[in-house]
Amino acid sequence: MSYRVFHILAQKGNVVLTVKENDPALSIANLLIRHNIGGAPVVDTNGALVGMISERTIVSALSQHGPSIFSLTAKEIMLTEIPIASPDDSIFDIACRMTWSRSRHVPVEEEGKLVGLISIGDIVKLRAENAEQEVQELQDYVTGSNHAAVNPRNTMIPSACETPPERLSKHKN
Repeated sequence: MSYRVFHILAQKGNVVLTVKENDPALSIANLLIRHNIGGAPVVDTNGALVGMISERTIVSALSQHGPSIFSLTAKEIMLTEIPIASPDDSIFDIACRMTWSRSRHVPVEEEGKLVGLISIGDIVKLRAENAEQEVQELQDYVTGSNHAAVNPRNTMIPSACETPPERLSKHKN
């Protein structure tokens, strides 16, 4: 099955945290941290998409401007040449656009309106779940066929992305 952007949006929803062009860089950084996200679309006063801000954008601006970054706004540091997706675009095509543009987030527009945001993490999650499902279907096919060389497994394969890992390493600063 060829998966499309709308498959991801159906799973994660289409609520998108956005920032305004005149939002200060520091408040944007705080927003990203507070919501544990890596980027946000930048919209103008009419709500139209005009750019993208990410952790990388902020770090780049800090490198270029030093402490004066605190006086900069989203409009002054955002990326304006960004890949855009539509709900009908294939996940493969979006992954290629992300690779080519070296971006981790792609805004999704439909009829000129922002309807979602997908990240590289969303694509990885979908691909991992699909691979897991295919493995299970193949195992069911082989074990259900009474193939003598295969021992049926009685255990379910846990979902790779549904539960967080039991241990996360924490680094001391």
